[in-house]
Amino acid sequence: MKDHVPRIILAIVLIVGLACSWSEAQNSNTFVFAHVNVVPMNKEIVLSDYSVVVTDGRIKELGLSSSIEIPQGATVIDARGKFMIPALSDMHVHLEGDAWNIMFPPEKKFKGEEIDLDDILFLYTANGITTMEVMSALPELIPLREKIRRDETTGPRLILSRMIDGAGKAWPPPICTWIKNADEAKKAVTEMYDQGYDRVKVYSFLDKESYDTIITTARRLKMPVDGHVPYSTSVEYVLSSGQNMIAHPEEIMKFAKSYTPEQVGYYATLLAKSNTWVTSTLIIHRNLNALLKDSASEFSKPGTEYLHPMGLGIWNYIYTNLYSRIPGPQRTALRNGYNLFQKPFVYEFYKQGGKLIIGTDPLMPSTLPALSLHEELLELVGVGLSPFEALRISTTNTFEFLGELDSAGTIEPGKNANLVLLDENPLDNISNTRKIFGVMTQHRWIARAEIDKRLKEIRDSYASLRKKKFD
Repeated sequence: MKDHVPRIILAIVLIVGLACSWSEAQNSNTFVFAHVNVVPMNKEIVLSDYSVVVTDGRIKELGLSSSIEIPQGATVIDARGKFMIPALSDMHVHLEGDAWNIMFPPEKKFKGEEIDLDDILFLYTANGITTMEVMSALPELIPLREKIRRDETTGPRLILSRMIDGAGKAWPPPICTWIKNADEAKKAVTEMYDQGYDRVKVYSFLDKESYDTIITTARRLKMPVDGHVPYSTSVEYVLSSGQNMIAHPEEIMKFAKSYTPEQVGYYATLLAKSNTWVTSTLIIHRNLNALLKDSASEFSKPGTEYLHPMGLGIWNYIYTNLYSRIPGPQRTALRNGYNLFQKPFVYEFYKQGGKLIIGTDPLMPSTLPALSLHEELLELVGVGLSPFEALRISTTNTFEFLGELDSAGTIEPGKNANLVLLDENPLDNISNTRKIFGVMTQHRWIARAEIDKRLKEIRDSYASLRKKKFD
């Protein structure tokens, strides 16, 4: 006897699948996305009227719907007219946590129970983001990363990078680990490894000897190093050191002699010839320029209702103590740097074969967690990349960066089934990545109704907490 659902009752199964919620779907190990348009991302193509079979979190089979038989007991999602892409990533994220209380007076500090990381992370899942690198990772994220790995809670895969910098300069402990010399640098990196962090993030004010020690110690421990270009070094020095990733185009720009096309071309070529990755993060500088024009509008713009009140307080602290004090001439320089160096650099670097991944740097004022990923995709298209190229930077390139392209990043048999179903084609308009019908992650299908229900709960919770803390 065949172990497949007869085709004559397929229509009935499709109706059941369409109504299936997350709580129902999690009871099935096999899902079929029927009659979907697949954007596989291994090449620029739309595979029309395909069906995709997912079993135990892996893509088992995909092909023309007419050739795919539905396994018995499978949960079937009617995906007619929908577009499937690999799930998105954000490789420069900051998350609220107890360490950030250092920015608040005693009466405004947030208690542990007021910082629900499950809610904070669900916003990323709801926006189709299932992989992210936390660039100021805190101790409480290590057990949470493991809970997500064990599918005990829903959230993106967390890649945890602990920040290290010279003492007394920028982000204070416990947000960042401060060191004074090479001996302390070696000890700090070793402790990061022992505590379970995945990567090391170097910051701007390390002396050269300490930077070198971080690189050699991390290499011995097989911990990749990402982050800034310390002022004590140079772009050329960092490229020769073996640092895996530079966290912003701004970190390259600060060493440029000018914002001329010649300097843009020099650094784009230099970086493209290296094995060093660059994270895009254009959105933070677009937002900074907008913030300096009209801070009130930026602090109340659509989407802030999904910003945890601690995040809003962090925005206010950074704006009040840093951004608002930027003098007029420097504001002009910031605009020029964004328009004349960063944007053309990203375009030239990518077109020359540079290794580019996407990042947004949320918690910087006006940059919304998760929602800004879609704005960053728009920025990438705005500098001249095609929608397909922008999508590659947030899907395929991430897993090349992680050395995992054989198991994720495209829609092919055998690969991880972290998937997003969209209402419209993102290759026609990159803004369509916002039009999410549902998300497949951690062996679970999260339908739009479940997303909307959870987002309303989060929005209401944040409104209540914001009133308690700030009104």
